[in-house]
Amino acid sequence: MQFIFIISLIFAIPCHSLFILLPLYLYPGTSASAWSNVTAAIAANENVQWQIIVNPNSGPGTYPPDTNYIAAISKLNSYPNVVTVGYVATGYTQVSYDSLTAQIDVYAQWASYADADIAVSGIFFAAVSNTATEEVYTYYRRASDYVRGKNLADGRVIFNPGAPAPAQLFNYADTIVQYENALSSYRGGETIDRFQPGFNNQTCVMIHSAAEDVDVNPLVRTMVERGIQSVYFGVDCCYQAFSSVLLGSLVSAVSAG
Repeated sequence: MQFIFIISLIFAIPCHSLFILLPLYLYPGTSASAWSNVTAAIAANENVQWQIIVNPNSGPGTYPPDTNYIAAISKLNSYPNVVTVGYVATGYTQVSYDSLTAQIDVYAQWASYADADIAVSGIFFAAVSNTATEEVYTYYRRASDYVRGKNLADGRVIFNPGAPAPAQLFNYADTIVQYENALSSYRGGETIDRFQPGFNNQTCVMIHSAAEDVDVNPLVRTMVERGIQSVYFGVDCCYQAFSSVLLGSLVSAVSAG
């Protein structure tokens, strides 16, 4: 009888495999006021999971981050449905390995900050090359290995080429952004069909320049049906503005599955 009850309870709990990967590059302001639309959307439905990319200064900047970032990141980390990751640009392999590791070291140091929980769980690598060469593979394998050897919670690794990626890169990342572009260029299933086959469960679709009242439901439904791992819809190409209307619609669509 107890076994039946446990099974019933498991199936009663909503489980949404699609999560939201949000690039939060906007300065938070005092008391995280500039992030209020994002935190309101996070709090609106705890069944929807978020991974939030924080980016104090095109990377971590100096340690510790300023007081506004400390307050804002610790607020994000207080939500049970949020994981934070730190932004590092790779310049399509032109950023030196020493520079990459130095930035990762700063993010890892955040975990030791005593006065607030500002620890990040991994690294979001931006400007990732999707050229299929051994040089590219070696560069990103080394970067990934370095993250997973640091004090970064679960050592999460995200690559963002913003376009279809070669299969080998998926060996080194938990998530790869295979589409980052305007909504006007997105073609739903046709776009997904151009992704590297067999890796939709590690793929993010990141859509910007959308009208705040766009109906995201059919687009999200197609992503769920195709097994896409994560998604973002935003109004601004540079992730400096966040519409409460669009975020609310996205949360509802992801929650509905």
